[in-house]
Amino acid sequence: MRGLAFVVVAATLMLAASALAHAQGSAPTPAQRSSTGDTMQDAMRDKDSVRREERVIGITSRELTKMEREADASHHAPARMFKAEVVVTNHGTRTIKSVSWSASLTDPGTDQLIRTYDVTTAARIAPGKTKKLTKQLPTPRANVVSAAVPSGAKPHAADLKAVVTRVTYTDGSTSTTP
Repeated sequence: MRGLAFVVVAATLMLAASALAHAQGSAPTPAQRSSTGDTMQDAMRDKDSVRREERVIGITSRELTKMEREADASHHAPARMFKAEVVVTNHGTRTIKSVSWSASLTDPGTDQLIRTYDVTTAARIAPGKTKKLTKQLPTPRANVVSAAVPSGAKPHAADLKAVVTRVTYTDGSTSTTP
């Protein structure tokens, strides 16, 4: 058993020495150095196969990182937002803790539903009191252009309708018929 351990240790040391000797080989020429200005053609001309592969991997990695940054920048354009609001009056005898409401956008010309947003807003509303609840929501992408809008006029993109769908009271009870 002792002899086997010695052979394993000796083999490991030989591999480590071989790798160190390869890594400490002759210094790369300026054309062989990996830098941000390194090109794939330069890397492929490198005679040392290990260094060539390392350079190719480095170049590919930098190119992918650059493409990923550009793709991220194009996908993360600032979203246009609109403000939806609903006015809630507490006609009950219990205090409201939160309000769930729905904001729907419809096409003004066809009354076709464009998008619905379900929103829950924490709002303490005492009995007999009124509160305006607002929420910034992302504007949906519109793929339709109306030919009826006069040139230079700002088109009316959508009609907004907000409806309360549920009320939660401070005692934990809820009402779906607010």
